[in-house]
Amino acid sequence: MIENAIRFHGHQCPGLADGIRVSEVVLRELGKPARDEEMIAIVENNSCGVDAIQLLTGCTFGKGNLIFRDYGKSVYTFINRETNKALRISLNKEAFDTDEEHRTLFAKVRNKTAT
Repeated sequence: MIENAIRFHGHQCPGLADGIRVSEVVLRELGKPARDEEMIAIVENNSCGVDAIQLLTGCTFGKGNLIFRDYGKSVYTFINRETNKALRISLNKEAFDTDEEHRTLFAKVRNKTAT
């Protein structure tokens, strides 16, 4: 899953990791990836994570079940049309800024020295 997301996106980065994690939670809570338009994703940013969301949830611009709202927020809403269940995920980026371990790892990712 992670390697496919990196290949699809073109590089490994924290934003892609966010999208992978969001997708994991969505699939666990709402069910399998969309084959057609049974799941809808509304994304409130155009960050790297949206690539992972497209790849892993099956919600794409081409199928019309990925909707972009340019609010600049790390917020993602998913609706499963078959079950009528929905999930809204909001990432609190500020929470990561206070974590020394996160800052150290992020620096390694930026410098391409993360293992």
